[in-house]
Amino acid sequence: MRLRSLLPLAAASVLIAPLVATAAPAPVAFPKEAGKQGTPAQGTGVDLKPVSNWSYTGGTDLEFATIGKRDYAIAPAQGSMGGLRIFDLTANPAKPPLVGFLPCAVAQNDVQVRGTTVFMGVDGSVKDAPCFGQAKAEPALGVLAIDISNPRAPRGVGFVPIGLGAHNTTLHPSGKYLYVSDSQLTPAFDEPAGRMLGRINVVDVRNLKAMKEVFTLPLPPGLSSHDVDFNDKGDRAYSAALTQTLILDTTDPAKPSVKTTIIDPTVNISHGADLSPDGKHLYVTDEQAGAAGNGVCNVGGVHIFDLSNEALPVKTGFYAFNPLNSATSTLTNANGVLTCTAHVLDYGPTGKTFSNAGYAAGVRIVDTVGRVGLPTEMASFTPVDADTWSAKQYKNPKYLYANDLARGFDVYEYAEGKGAVDTRSAKQVQFGITRTGKTMFMDGAWCADPSGALDLLEGHHLES
Repeated sequence: MRLRSLLPLAAASVLIAPLVATAAPAPVAFPKEAGKQGTPAQGTGVDLKPVSNWSYTGGTDLEFATIGKRDYAIAPAQGSMGGLRIFDLTANPAKPPLVGFLPCAVAQNDVQVRGTTVFMGVDGSVKDAPCFGQAKAEPALGVLAIDISNPRAPRGVGFVPIGLGAHNTTLHPSGKYLYVSDSQLTPAFDEPAGRMLGRINVVDVRNLKAMKEVFTLPLPPGLSSHDVDFNDKGDRAYSAALTQTLILDTTDPAKPSVKTTIIDPTVNISHGADLSPDGKHLYVTDEQAGAAGNGVCNVGGVHIFDLSNEALPVKTGFYAFNPLNSATSTLTNANGVLTCTAHVLDYGPTGKTFSNAGYAAGVRIVDTVGRVGLPTEMASFTPVDADTWSAKQYKNPKYLYANDLARGFDVYEYAEGKGAVDTRSAKQVQFGITRTGKTMFMDGAWCADPSGALDLLEGHHLES
């Protein structure tokens, strides 16, 4: 088209000049720790088909951003391959390319996104890294602000130290304040033994280069906050505080107060407290035993509370992973136990489903319409080497994106009514393999002998 449009104006010069092919954009070169293109997950499921993977270790949280007219997945990781990865979902959401990477080999790197700013929490394994250097900060526990206005060149621009670290962070709807959960299991330095008072740190983030803590909310006796969620109006927050779940009055977001304490003995670890899209129910995820191996799948789960009476929430439902489609997580031997428990919860774009990751149990999509009794599981997939931290949908409900400690960034295609999905190799199917590979909490690989008995067999790693 371009050549033809030029012909009427410059025919002679075009005819005598050599034609020069337009060079394709050079591929982006990333360091080794950014990972590489992997293979779609092998495993079994229902209505979910794995379609692509970007391979790395340490995958944790997952968020999204729209910048200009392009959609991106923001996928952090911790450990030796730690950092912030940005995948462009726009042209090919089934196989999005990695377009940006910021090395930051610390823990845990939980993220929150506001426009073109990512807030990333640091709660351990602190060491010097580009993310600190760019922000002109000394490596420490706290919160990094990262500019992603150019997704191909994410850059640290600010840092605020938090004495006990930032396990999770949550941005108030006003965009002015960040609530920091440290998830501490022990008393703070200045608290008497046995009190074990937790806290939420409130940080003013209006100036990213000079973020500052402006308030510390002491929590009722118990353990510290693990995560926080806000209602749309911003006058209420919901804190999963390990031994309890709290409703906070955030009418003044710079100085919140505790309004209601929910203590439910059937919740082992209050890991997340997510308000339903209609604002009427609270979904509390129970990370059974704090993700220690539990050997069973129908514990932990998601507890549903009706908030009609804010002073006295009433439990109306409970969801747990189905052991029948999570067999990989119910195996034990002398070397340890795989983990199967609810972890990060996120509502789908229609508001009628939520997604959940379950470590060795992989990923699930669950109905949110029925909130009394047992919610219906809509779709599932359990990779044979799963250790999945988070799984979320964005604008297009056709795709589910997951961040995995062992596998990295996985993409699944959701097709309701598709039925059973089995992407295992022929040998894995022949020998009934349901588990291979390591997880964060167990060193070894589960395989099966021809009789179907499961054991940790030395050298019994079947490849396709």
